Amino acid sequence: MAPKPGCIPLRPLDVSEILGGAVAAIRRNARTVLGLSAAAAAVQAVVALIIQRYADLHGEQAIDQSDPAHPVVHWDQLATLLGSAGGLSLLASIFAAVLTGMVVVVVTEDVVGRTAGLDLIWSKVRSRVWRLVLLSLLIGLLEVLGLALCLAPGIWLWGIWAVAVPALIIENRSIGGALGRSRALVRGTFWRVWGIRALGFGISSVLAAVVSALMGVIAAAVTGDQPTGLLGVGGDGSLSWAYLVIAAIGTGLAATFTAPFQASLDSLLYVDLRMRKEQLAGELQQAAAGVRQPPRYSR
Repeated sequence: MAPKPGCIPLRPLDVSEILGGAVAAIRRNARTVLGLSAAAAAVQAVVALIIQRYADLHGEQAIDQSDPAHPVVHWDQLATLLGSAGGLSLLASIFAAVLTGMVVVVVTEDVVGRTAGLDLIWSKVRSRVWRLVLLSLLIGLLEVLGLALCLAPGIWLWGIWAVAVPALIIENRSIGGALGRSRALVRGTFWRVWGIRALGFGISSVLAAVVSALMGVIAAAVTGDQPTGLLGVGGDGSLSWAYLVIAAIGTGLAATFTAPFQASLDSLLYVDLRMRKEQLAGELQQAAAGVRQPPRYSR
């Protein structure tokens, strides 16, 4: 029986232990993790609300479908919509990257039974923050391009770079070094890693969809408004402030719980891969027993 001072037993993990450990790490550090996540989600939700109100749904619609047989496209408004969506996506990616790096610190400390305070979290993330943001944006861009050009490259990149962010944060790697390190750790276990990530993503997506749909129903019931389509494209009216605020609250609530879950899952995948391939379990067990200082996870 391996010791379990934190969210996981200190030995190679099965799928249920990784998923359960991700939830346990958040629960054991709820004040820190959910506080950071809620702050990031709140900023994203406020920005999304402003953009949507004044760009997506303000003024004439991008596609006028008053005559279904002859829809009229207002290209300037459509360009504004797409630009706003792109800016929001970029901002969301930056906040998500920083939050992921912070959660990585919390989870890897929790593995050996330590609680990471905000001072420790920031001290580890601060010097890596720009590399972290650039790495996350690079991975996201290349994965999207891979999916758009041909499905297989996007799927492949999503698997081989699964633990690039934990490698950058914990081992203080460069961007290229983190990508190479992740590929080396995943090699030989690609489909296992990809499947676990996909399962976690599916769970997060279902939770986010349920919360968002519920808040959308509440918003419609309270205000009497109905959404007119994706990003407000189409239809003949704007949504009220009340509707958008309630919908933004739903989006923020969903992100508060799903974003740290994904980050926690990737962190435990990183730890599991190193326990399987580099005998990290022994060092972690010694650290948990107080025989040595908690490991820095360096090779």
